[in-house]
Amino acid sequence: MDESTHRREQMGELSSVIRECRKCPLWKDTHNAVPGEGNPAAKLVFIGEAPGRQEDLTGRPFVGRAGSLLERLLAGIGLTRSDVFIANIVKHRPPENRDPRESEIEICTPYLDQQIRLIEPEIIVTLGRHSTRYILSRVPIEFEKITDIRGKVFPVTFAGRKVRIIPTFHPAAALYNPAYRADLEEDFRTIRDELTVTEPR
Repeated sequence: MDESTHRREQMGELSSVIRECRKCPLWKDTHNAVPGEGNPAAKLVFIGEAPGRQEDLTGRPFVGRAGSLLERLLAGIGLTRSDVFIANIVKHRPPENRDPRESEIEICTPYLDQQIRLIEPEIIVTLGRHSTRYILSRVPIEFEKITDIRGKVFPVTFAGRKVRIIPTFHPAAALYNPAYRADLEEDFRTIRDELTVTEPR
């Protein structure tokens, strides 16, 4: 079995475990867990906050309006969903789309950590405040506001591997505040440029 097939099988097994997870109460009022999807050998991983209504119904991440914007941003730098891996810090939809609680994040993020270890990405893009806070807390890097650090490149060691973390706004934020759209596009150009860097920093 080649490495790509082996990695895909491992990701499939992990996704099955996530779909059956009952470790926190979030699963009770949902239709589907949303493990994540994409290329299990991707150089680039996007991490959002939590599934929304459309994601809960389909079991897929970023399929609503925010997902459409994410796909347009990817197309703008010559990528598609199948080129990257997309996940969230929690895998079930919180009631009424509320923010995930610290206890829920703590219980659920070992799955995300496992996904990142399996994929071995070069770049992790955090979408929004919650995913940025979680990923940077692991490094650790502190910040006050995402506006202070968005678009910056943080070369770090995460889960024993060198990786570059690039925080940016969640696409949903740009739907509510169109002024963020230009910032997102700028940050995606930074992502495109970083993908051409061949040697880890």
